[in-house]
Amino acid sequence: MIRSRASLASLFLTMTAGATVGAVIATDAVHERKEVAGMAVVFGAEPEPALTDEMQFLRWRISTLDTEEAYADLEDATVTVMFDGREFGPFDVRGSRREPGQYQSQHIFTAEGEYSSVLRFRKGEHPEVHEVDFDFNIGDRAALMIPGRRGGN
Repeated sequence: MIRSRASLASLFLTMTAGATVGAVIATDAVHERKEVAGMAVVFGAEPEPALTDEMQFLRWRISTLDTEEAYADLEDATVTVMFDGREFGPFDVRGSRREPGQYQSQHIFTAEGEYSSVLRFRKGEHPEVHEVDFDFNIGDRAALMIPGRRGGN
């Protein structure tokens, strides 16, 4: 009995550690950070994985470089999305009431592949427009469906 409890505890710890490492790796692979206009901008599509025919949020977490505080004073924020040589938008970007410094736009992507986004904004009342671009992938939702609907497995 003691041996099986120890084995179960060891298995639980191994699984927990593996899941934690997997989550960290997945987060690092999907979210990207760039610097623009004295701010750090972290981008990601959520929920993850980003899939076709699902509601997706493009999210930007913005903080100052000097103090690393959330920056909640973006003005005229919009995003343009490019896919397969075509440009879509601009779409309005909203700030989150619950999480200062987080901004998002909402979309439903209908084709899998590599996309690009360009976030444009002004810092508060300053007239200069800044922009930052990020690439991201949208996977095929059908690849996760059991049973497959599009002639798949």
